[in-house]
Amino acid sequence: MARRRLSSLILGVLLAAALSMPAAAADPPLPDSMAAVGDSISQAASSAGSLGADAPQNAWSTGTSGTVNSHYLRLVAAGAPISGQNHNRSVSGAKMGDLAGQMQTVVSLAPDYVTVLMGGNDLCTDTVSQMTDTQVFRDQFAAAMSTLTVGSPTTSVYVVSIPNVHQLWNLFKGNWWARLVWSSAGICQSLLANPTSTQQADVDRREAVRQRNIAYNAALAEVCAQYANCRFDGNAVFNTTFTTGDVSGDYFHPSVAGQAKLAAVSWAAGFTWAPAAPSPMWVTGLSGSATASKGAWTATATATVATASGPVSGVSVTMRWSTGATASCVTSTAGTCSVTSGSLGKKATSIGVTVTALTRSGFVYDATRNTASTSITIARP
Repeated sequence: MARRRLSSLILGVLLAAALSMPAAAADPPLPDSMAAVGDSISQAASSAGSLGADAPQNAWSTGTSGTVNSHYLRLVAAGAPISGQNHNRSVSGAKMGDLAGQMQTVVSLAPDYVTVLMGGNDLCTDTVSQMTDTQVFRDQFAAAMSTLTVGSPTTSVYVVSIPNVHQLWNLFKGNWWARLVWSSAGICQSLLANPTSTQQADVDRREAVRQRNIAYNAALAEVCAQYANCRFDGNAVFNTTFTTGDVSGDYFHPSVAGQAKLAAVSWAAGFTWAPAAPSPMWVTGLSGSATASKGAWTATATATVATASGPVSGVSVTMRWSTGATASCVTSTAGTCSVTSGSLGKKATSIGVTVTALTRSGFVYDATRNTASTSITIARP
């Protein structure tokens, strides 16, 4: 009897826990705006040949470099109406404590999609003792998420895991130039000080940084899971192996190749975007004219196509003449296009024309919305 009560209690606890979790959001539609927040990785610092200088065109999230093929360019290729709406609000040198401020700048944009990659500077300090405490890191991220979701509750948030910085030491500990740059520039000394030392204190120090890296990612995942519109990459980026060619000349930041790898890996582990709903279009005008020439005449029919936003270009309009012939044209920026009949003899006193189809990718013809007749008769002049 006691065992049955215990089973019921456990079931009740599990059910309560399940009910307290946010419902998983359905795959969002392709976004029409996006923003990136984070640190120098999202600014693609040092990737354009000038060490330490930001090069946002190469950024994995919002960049425009075809070599990198950022999330932004992948969304454009997928048909998202996002062209020109790729806002980068990341700041080189930023730590997690700065993220809430970045999120506040994003709120005014109300983007459909935000990427988050932050925490490298919380790990890469002068000493291990200066690394951000894990609980403080978690609370700072929670505050940043609250800032965004309160100010822009429908934004889809993608949180990318912090790369495994311990790999840098493995990759370049035997490289004299890398050791010189790390030392002279004071880069990530919590990890990279005394890079060739095998003393236990140095081994333990490097392991402490690696463990804090793991703990930060666990905190990111935990906080993200509390929001239905947030998705964590499942440590996909942390688990990715980077090569020497993926690192820039400062032996710390991703190169163009590294940014491309970061874009590809994070994209594969991110949102599965739902196709954009097709926009309805309809006929708003159909007119005709006729021209006589030496015992014959021709008829011209002009159609106008629009959506709720106004005239739409690039629509293939198919029309059928009463003679049985068909013709098609493509609308201009004014939403209009014309077809002309073949030569008609004097015996033909008129000719009819009917719009039979409108086609364009991403649009659907809704004939119930037509505001003009789709059939007219054109009289001989």
